[in-house]
Amino acid sequence: METVMAFTQFFFTIVIGLYFLTKLVGSKTNSNLGDEYKAEAEKLNKMRHIALTEPLTERARPSDMSEIVGQEDGIRVLKAALCGKNPQHILIYGPPGVGKTAAARIALEEAKKSEGTPFRRDAKFVEADATIMRFDERSIADPLIGSVHDPIYQGAGEFGSRGVPQPKWGAVSKAHGGVLFIDEIGELHPTQMNKLLKVLEDGKVMLESAYYSSSNKNIPVYIHDIFSNGIPADFRLIGATTRKPEEIPPAVRSRCVEVYFNPLSSGDIEKIIENAEDKFDIVLEDGVVKLISKYAKNGRDAIKILQLLSNVTALEERRNITVKDAEWAIKAGRYSENSVDDGKIIDISFVKPNI
Repeated sequence: METVMAFTQFFFTIVIGLYFLTKLVGSKTNSNLGDEYKAEAEKLNKMRHIALTEPLTERARPSDMSEIVGQEDGIRVLKAALCGKNPQHILIYGPPGVGKTAAARIALEEAKKSEGTPFRRDAKFVEADATIMRFDERSIADPLIGSVHDPIYQGAGEFGSRGVPQPKWGAVSKAHGGVLFIDEIGELHPTQMNKLLKVLEDGKVMLESAYYSSSNKNIPVYIHDIFSNGIPADFRLIGATTRKPEEIPPAVRSRCVEVYFNPLSSGDIEKIIENAEDKFDIVLEDGVVKLISKYAKNGRDAIKILQLLSNVTALEERRNITVKDAEWAIKAGRYSENSVDDGKIIDISFVKPNI
């Protein structure tokens, strides 16, 4: 009997000892993790306090429709489609650097001021780039439509340990009540395109999960609401593309007003350069504007050349840019002289559709 009691006492002593040893190790581990998290937080905080100067390309970005040159017809269609009482989905075709993104952003701001508009003052302009928008075919992650993080994937966090699936909002829901702008929309994966069309039709995102049960009381009320009624996604789509219209799925085109932005003429590019001259606080010698417009394929090219010249002159502590400076920049960048057809610059990367 004494032997049994001694063994039992020894056993419980070992168990208690192991328990406290585990707690001690865990405490040290948590302490180490806490120090690591603190160090990472401090590193992140330091990074947030480091900022470079605003790029001149941002300063030159149009802030008003009047600054978008050479697209009078396209802008009129864009405003008619978005700024009325019943805004429509829009597709903008056009070569790079002619103002598609800027026009779309400004159009929403003008729409919010229109009488009878359904857009609220705080309506968001959410941008997405179809060329880098990847998704997981298992629906673990989808930055465009949204997804569900199931416990098996999300680990042992608060919800994971309770077996609760976590809905994650995509760009379509973040744009609810506003505009979702998708650059190069023609590059979307067919699966994403089909999902997007479904959202445009329903005005919401419906999610599924094998871990969801309507009778599970561990699941918060808002998650029950999401699985029952979906996540709101009522927005207006503006898609921009350098592709030809026939390369865009008919199902997308049929839901959108199509807007065509033209290649810029040398005169259009001259206006862009003149507008940028004031914003960059530089002085251009006679002949510089004309020279740059002969080599810049679009507004973006013109601004890049001007930014380089602005930096060079700043290093030399002067504001004036000479023809000789411009010739150097064009030669250094290996720009070739533009081909022109009826006053429009021909960009071989984009063929204007026949309309």
